[in-house]
Amino acid sequence: MYRIYQVQNGETLDSISNKLGIDPNIILELNGLSSSNIMPGTYLVVPKGEEMFTKYIVKKGDNMYEIAKRFNVNPNQLLKLNGLNQDDIIYPNQEILVPSKNYNFYVTSEGDTLKKVISNLGTSANALADENETILLVPDQLIVIKKSQRLND
Repeated sequence: MYRIYQVQNGETLDSISNKLGIDPNIILELNGLSSSNIMPGTYLVVPKGEEMFTKYIVKKGDNMYEIAKRFNVNPNQLLKLNGLNQDDIIYPNQEILVPSKNYNFYVTSEGDTLKKVISNLGTSANALADENETILLVPDQLIVIKKSQRLND
């Protein structure tokens, strides 16, 4: 779900960010950069298309169930996405990942089958393969699909 982007003459981190519609901090983080100074010819890893996840900052009194409900996400999947268990405590100012409204995701469990994943995501095998370059069905693999590719029930 990422691609390589080569910096062109005259481009800055901000101009690339605006051009691709990606938060400049995400570009810095993905590439392990601490400075926004980039040189022409540099190769950057950037998200492919729109962002699949957004960061949510936990507020006082939040819990994962309420956050999942607010974003219309399965609470157990949200926990798995963030590497949390049901008994883990979240704290104010903690960052958690929440899927963007245009995406569904599934975190695989031991014994999952392609049929089960397709059923959970409400999609087809072809659409799933188009969105995910490699699907191994090993435990804790993240599988993502754009909602617009879901099949009509």
